[in-house]
Amino acid sequence: MTALPSDKFRSYDFSHLCLGDLIEARQNHKVHHRGHIEEAHPELGVFWIQDTVTGTRRLIDFDSFEIFFGRHTEAAPATV
Repeated sequence: MTALPSDKFRSYDFSHLCLGDLIEARQNHKVHHRGHIEEAHPELGVFWIQDTVTGTRRLIDFDSFEIFFGRHTEAAPATV
């Protein structure tokens, strides 16, 4: 299981996230989902990841989790 790098950041704003970023979606300080952003819909406040915790593709609602991310070196802004 790939963990976030030590230089991870908590995002309070969807605009900080980029396609390719490795994110952790947490609730009550517990990681529920972790994976790279594959698709994003900022106007809806959601994005898709390939979850390394469950092995499935997951839709993440930005408002339902605390989102922590590590910047991918070739990241593009998470826009449609």
